Amino acid sequence: MERKHFSWFLALLLGVLIVQKRICSALADQDEDIPHNEVRNWALKFGVDLWEFGRQFTKMNEIKSRFKDNDIEVKRKDGIILLRELAAEVKNFMDFKRNAVMRLMDSAEQAALSELDGQSSSESGQLGQQHYDARRINEYNADGKLADGARHMDIRFMRRFERLPVNLSLSSILVPHGVDLDETDVKSALQWSAHLDPLFQNNLERDPALSWQYFGSSSGFLRRFPGTAWPPEGSKGSKLIHDFRTHNWFVQAASSPKDIMILLDASSSMSEKSFDLATATAFNILDTLGEDDYVNLITFSEVVKTPVPCFKDRMVRATPDNIQEIKSAVKAVKLQDTANFTAGLEYAFSLLHKYNQSGAGSQCNQAIMLITESTSESHKEIIKQYNWPHMPVRIFTYLIGSDSGSRSNLHEMACSNKGFFVQINDYEEARRKVIDYALVMARPMIMYQADHPVHWSPVFVAGKSGGLGRDSEYQRRLVTTVSTPVFDRRNHSVRVANLLGVVGTDVPIEEIRKMIPQHKLGPNGYSFIVDNNGRVLYHPDLRPLSDGNQYIDQLRPKYASVDITELELPETEIGNDHELVEINKNLLNEMRGDMIRPKEGETEFTVLNHYDESKRVSTRTHRYFYGPIEDTPFTLAIVLPEKYGSHELVSQQEIRHSRNNVTEYFKGDNWRVHPDWVYCEYNSVSDLEKERESSGEYTSRDQEPSFGSPEEQVLHFLARAGRPGWKWMSVRPKSPQPHHNLHGTSPSAAHFGAQHLNVQGSRKAEPYYCDRTLIQSLVRDAMVTDGLDRNTTSTSNGKEDKQQGYQKFVVATSFVATRSGLLRWIDHIKRPEDTPEPHFSEDNVRAMDASWYKRAVDQHTVEPDSFVYSVPFGSGYAIKSNATLVTASHAIFVEHRGHKAPAGVVGLQFQHDSLAKHFINITSACTGMTGCKRTCASDNLDCYVLDNSGFVIISEEMEHTGKFFGQIDGTIMDSLVQDRIYKRVTVNDYQGVCSDSDNPYTAAGGNVQPHRFGSWIMKHLVALSASWLALMPASLRAWPQDDYETYDNEDVVFVENNYSDEYEENFDNEYTMPVDQEMDEFFTTADVEYTTPPPKQHRPHSGHRFAPDPQNARRCDLRTDLYMLQPERLNQGGQNNPLKGKLTNCHVSGCERPFSVQKIPHSNLILLVVDTLCPCGSKQLDIEPMEESGIVGACSTRRQSQEKESRRRPKKCINYHPEEIEIQQCGRGSTLLHMSASLVAAHLLMVSVTFVLANA
Repeated sequence: MERKHFSWFLALLLGVLIVQKRICSALADQDEDIPHNEVRNWALKFGVDLWEFGRQFTKMNEIKSRFKDNDIEVKRKDGIILLRELAAEVKNFMDFKRNAVMRLMDSAEQAALSELDGQSSSESGQLGQQHYDARRINEYNADGKLADGARHMDIRFMRRFERLPVNLSLSSILVPHGVDLDETDVKSALQWSAHLDPLFQNNLERDPALSWQYFGSSSGFLRRFPGTAWPPEGSKGSKLIHDFRTHNWFVQAASSPKDIMILLDASSSMSEKSFDLATATAFNILDTLGEDDYVNLITFSEVVKTPVPCFKDRMVRATPDNIQEIKSAVKAVKLQDTANFTAGLEYAFSLLHKYNQSGAGSQCNQAIMLITESTSESHKEIIKQYNWPHMPVRIFTYLIGSDSGSRSNLHEMACSNKGFFVQINDYEEARRKVIDYALVMARPMIMYQADHPVHWSPVFVAGKSGGLGRDSEYQRRLVTTVSTPVFDRRNHSVRVANLLGVVGTDVPIEEIRKMIPQHKLGPNGYSFIVDNNGRVLYHPDLRPLSDGNQYIDQLRPKYASVDITELELPETEIGNDHELVEINKNLLNEMRGDMIRPKEGETEFTVLNHYDESKRVSTRTHRYFYGPIEDTPFTLAIVLPEKYGSHELVSQQEIRHSRNNVTEYFKGDNWRVHPDWVYCEYNSVSDLEKERESSGEYTSRDQEPSFGSPEEQVLHFLARAGRPGWKWMSVRPKSPQPHHNLHGTSPSAAHFGAQHLNVQGSRKAEPYYCDRTLIQSLVRDAMVTDGLDRNTTSTSNGKEDKQQGYQKFVVATSFVATRSGLLRWIDHIKRPEDTPEPHFSEDNVRAMDASWYKRAVDQHTVEPDSFVYSVPFGSGYAIKSNATLVTASHAIFVEHRGHKAPAGVVGLQFQHDSLAKHFINITSACTGMTGCKRTCASDNLDCYVLDNSGFVIISEEMEHTGKFFGQIDGTIMDSLVQDRIYKRVTVNDYQGVCSDSDNPYTAAGGNVQPHRFGSWIMKHLVALSASWLALMPASLRAWPQDDYETYDNEDVVFVENNYSDEYEENFDNEYTMPVDQEMDEFFTTADVEYTTPPPKQHRPHSGHRFAPDPQNARRCDLRTDLYMLQPERLNQGGQNNPLKGKLTNCHVSGCERPFSVQKIPHSNLILLVVDTLCPCGSKQLDIEPMEESGIVGACSTRRQSQEKESRRRPKKCINYHPEEIEIQQCGRGSTLLHMSASLVAAHLLMVSVTFVLANA
């Protein structure tokens, strides 16, 4: 019995040992079950098949040979010489705009002088009927007759003017809310400004690239040329525009740079309604400030508080982001305690004094804006201590409501400190009256009657693009405005200094970029312009916030403000070499400093480049060349890729000497040219009209004479170039001599206008401009690529080609794009007529800007004989299996005398399912003689083809196509990063868009406010009493009631400041002395609280991000982890062997998960084979951008460091005139006409009662 048990025991033990040995053997040999040699062979065969097919199908070698068969040269670019040439072109372009504005200024000042000094009333009456109110243009009744008060205007659609119907001989008047065209000063300005129309028209004839021209009157109306109706067609706006007097182009032209301290009364004496109105007033003041200004806002009650904690004891630049931060913080302010005006004024004076003495801030105007509902005194002692006798700080006071005692006190404060008093009773007045401070600050400049500073606004999104491209109608263009002030030169009986208004013109960025031809920069080259503050005027990666159509609906620009350091992203992950990382960062900052000075120079460093909506990233070393654009605040930079950007291919076809008609190379409809490039264009509409009339072509009077497409325009000029007498007009018209003021006395505005027109008309411009190099390169490219569709092998049958020995792919489209902007394509499969998908040519007409073009050129430096493959993101969910197209592109470089330069890119689009079938056929078979245990057809192997960004090109699961592999198997992706096959790169997006619906400053609970009904009763009783007292005899009134009021300054002694026409030091490095310690020295009271509750910590949103509504959008910092293939890791030692990897400790059983990675030759792809026997868990990696955690907005570490970056102040600062104290106008209140309806009714009732009692 014991022997039997022992036998069983031995058998059981033997069985366990055998099973354990098999398990261990399986685990030990699992790695061998991935056929690494087969993986290498599969990748090799797949890559060679794709390369040979693409190489022959695209005829790349034939194209290269055709280039070499002609006269070619690979020429070296001199970056500095090219920069100077382009900067001179941009300067010439900008000179035209500036001179046009200066001519308008001269004409406006002389017209006003002549009109106001001696025109007869009858003539004035006739002129008064000349203006066209844009609200009433072409307004007809149902019976077809012109409506009462409307005027007819002949209009026709013009591309350059945002595709709106306009009249090129007349201007129209646009009116903001609250402006009455029947007011005396408005009617007067309407009359004399009508004389600007001939000059508007002449400016446009001289410079066809001129856009909208403006005269913005200080009285409130906007004269805009050319004339058009408002609101424009398709707009959802009202007939009233936003008040342009608060816009950057108006305010900044009217006043020199300034430091503004806003003191907002937040005591419990303020009613809730009054505080809302006070807040609106403060916000409107903030909206008038620009990048050259400095600002801070403090609230005061018993103590002084800074709503934005990190702005404590500082003045910050008035950037849109900082202003938005202040607004957000003020919305969370609580009303409490009593108002300590002394503490508030002391704090404001001390901070302004510190900035003035230290050389920080604007170093020009300084002002305090005091906003309150009541004050019991005029605070003479504290003002005398800090501001007299020199009055370096102006004081502007804003009374919320109608408190009579406060009115006189605030009036005295403003008038005795070169300021202005304003009474605010409603939100309309809060919008309209804040501009008064800028008109006061303009007084010294007006009194000198010498300098008219020229201001360039930040860039903003305007109306529709004026391009010829088929998609231009759906694109909006970026615009900057150049403007200058218009002075009143009349002699008045009392001393005044009136700003008549501001003239300006819009400058579309698309027109500036035409001066910097892309073909001179080459593929992946680009340019950008920065201003004196380091903000970009344009950059290929500039993405302004959506304005929610506020410009189209209200003519209200939303200005963009992006620093160059937020767009150029230096590589910060260069292995473990931290010193090299810092060098890279410093080189960018040094370049920024040089550009602001401005200084000519060059540098070189490596940056990150992101493609395809920031889903792909690459690194590229760039060479930067930069230098000033003379007589402007701008600096131009051109950027050339270090590896291939220093050489260009010179290959042109002389059109006049061609044996054939060159238009023969442009037959058919399967070619396009870059719609944004200038090949040839007429210099004016009239030149094109003359040409068409001479050729007998019909021109519609309702439509602008134009071309239907860029291709039609090119063919037109190619045909003209073949005719006898053709001349190349390859030099753009030069701007005339710099403008000089013509301030001689003129007997009449008509005489003055004639004088200007004669001077300007003496210069004859050429009828057209042609870029000879570009158009002759285009012809050569057309010759080289012509006829490639003949004898092309049919590829749509999917059968085996016995001669070539590989299965073909179902090609939908083949194409070639060249250095001259030419795109040709061949459709190999007839497209379904009902397909919603756009044709290849519609999405890729700007070929050199396309991702497949840029990536192909970069790929040439990695592996010259290769294609770049890509599929649409998330395309695996396509309904039809053959709907997904793979795009393959290859860059053609032409070599000459040892140097190479890019000539173009060839490519294919073929059906994804045919590629997948070919892959499965290869990877399902064993290529070796000994056979293999497993293939990609096996259940326990997963095979993937990934691109160099980690996206799936081919997978056994079709829904994986176009998906980031980290979302499928993040564990393997992490392992590929650890094995240095892919590199994880953190990309920061400083132009991210997040929702502003959650105010980070909002504290729990509501604001402490007085009782609403009680405060309303008290406010209206006070206002009613004040209004009633206003009707009493003059002896009973405590203050003057005129709209503009005077103040007696006889007892005040003024000492002349040191006025300087130029800044002594224009370059400003941010003041860095210890602020808190410095501020303590200035305060004489302890009633200052430095701290406020900090903003809430931000928790990043996870998951897919949705773009917020434009009304609730804010700028935010986003970051995402993207991936780059490291091909050198797979080609180490020249060996083309697979890299073996293994996941360990990923399962409780202790099993391992091996994988094999092989570079697919002649491509940007890798083959990844993964063993699936071990059931490892898998995490997911996400490439969705996420907002940075921690403190957001202006108090973030990055934004705080940005405040310290250098800037260059404007050249002119005009902030003092010794005779300004003679001006008596220093305030205005509310008139009865501006009162609310309830107040007017109560007022009339009280008048009636008074009358009855008086006559009883």
